[in-house]
Amino acid sequence: MIFEIEIKTKKGFVDPQGVHTSADIASIGIKDISSVKYIAIYRLIGNINKKQAELIGKELLSDKITEDFSVKEYNDLKDKKIEKNSIEVWFKHGVTDTVSESVVKAIKDLGIKEDIAVKTGKKYCLTGKDISEIKLKKIATGLLANTLIQEYLIK
Repeated sequence: MIFEIEIKTKKGFVDPQGVHTSADIASIGIKDISSVKYIAIYRLIGNINKKQAELIGKELLSDKITEDFSVKEYNDLKDKKIEKNSIEVWFKHGVTDTVSESVVKAIKDLGIKEDIAVKTGKKYCLTGKDISEIKLKKIATGLLANTLIQEYLIK
C-alpha cells in the first residue's frame, strides 16, 4: 500500500516557507503569484494500514500545535491527481534522501516493525492571476527543483 502524509501549517500560523518562496518567485520576475502554501510530503510504501500511517503523521511527522496532517492512500501512484496550480518536488530514484532514512528509523521506534520505504517531497500550492504551465515550469526549474537530483510535477 502507498500512503502520502501531507504536513501543512495550521490556519492562524505563518507559513514561513510559503512566504519565503513567494518572495523568491517575485525575485525571478514572476509577479502574478499572490501567495504560496508549502506542504511537506512523506510517501510511505509498505505493508502498513491507514491507522498506522495516521499514527506516523500524528506522532512523528507533525507538530500538534502549529501543523495539520492528512493521509492519502493509493493502490498505485498512477491514481494520484496533482492539484491545480501546484508544484511537487521529489528526489530522483537513486538519490540519497537522508530525511527519509531518519523517518524509517523513527517509525521503527514508534513500534511499527513492518518494512517501509519512505520518500520525502515538497508541494507548493500557488494562488494568483494567470498561472500558466509555462510559469509553473519556470518556477520549478528556476527556483524549487535541482533537476540534477530532483524531479518535479506540475499542474
